[in-house]
Amino acid sequence: MSRMSSREDLLEMLKVMSQPKKYGLTQGNLDQMLINFCAKCPDPVRARWLVVECPDPMTDDELVDRILDMPILSMADVPTSIVPAEHSARRATQ
Repeated sequence: MSRMSSREDLLEMLKVMSQPKKYGLTQGNLDQMLINFCAKCPDPVRARWLVVECPDPMTDDELVDRILDMPILSMADVPTSIVPAEHSARRATQ
């Protein structure tokens, strides 16, 4: 099983995360969605930075395009603060 998601899946996740009240997400749900989103990206560390801290205004399409253009970072190099040790993405293939 591959740990990375398709462009469409990442866009859908961003849509839900950007409207937490509409989808009835608690802060805990939103935090877990962010972890799952990042875990499904080629480089979870840089993906998290783009979603949470990047000052460049981008559409969801632009954000996902930038994320999918990133080189693949091995899960062994991803801190557990970004993707917890028990997350299923750590057991999936690149």
